[in-house]
Amino acid sequence: MVSVDWEQAIATGHIVAAVSALLAGAAVLLRPKGTRTHRRIGTVYVLALVLVNVAALSLHRENAFGVFHALAVASLVTIAVGLSPLLLGKRSETVIATHAYCMTWSYRWFGSGRMRTTSRRRWSRPFGVGCAGGDRHGVDRQWRHHLRESAVNL
Repeated sequence: MVSVDWEQAIATGHIVAAVSALLAGAAVLLRPKGTRTHRRIGTVYVLALVLVNVAALSLHRENAFGVFHALAVASLVTIAVGLSPLLLGKRSETVIATHAYCMTWSYRWFGSGRMRTTSRRRWSRPFGVGCAGGDRHGVDRQWRHHLRESAVNL
C-alpha cells in the first residue's frame, strides 16, 4: 500500500496554485478590462487563489491559527466582495470600481504575502508598501489613480 504524506501534497498544491495565481493575476492586471479574455484569465486567477487560500488554511503547525491563516481568510473575503455583485449580474459603475479595487488588492496582498514568506526579513509592514503605515512613495496614490482610470475606461 502506498502511503501519502497529505501535508506535503497540500503544500505542493499550494505552491503550484500560487505560481498559477501570480501569473494569471499579472496577466489580468496588464490586459484590457471587461473582455472575454479578462474574464477567462480572471477565472483562472480566482480559482487558483481560492486553492492557495484553502491549502493555506489546511497547512498548520502545532494546530495554531497564525497570521497567514488570517490573511487567507481576509483574501477569501476580499475575493467574495469583489466578485459577488458581478456574479449576481449587477454592472453599475460603483460595482465595477469595487470589483477593480478588491481584485487589485487581492493580488497586492497575495504578492506581498509571497514576498514575506520567501524572505528572511522581519514583518515591518505586513501588507506591503503604502498600507498599514501611510502613503509611502506615493504607491497608494498610484493605485487609486489606476483604479479611477480603469473605471473610466470601461
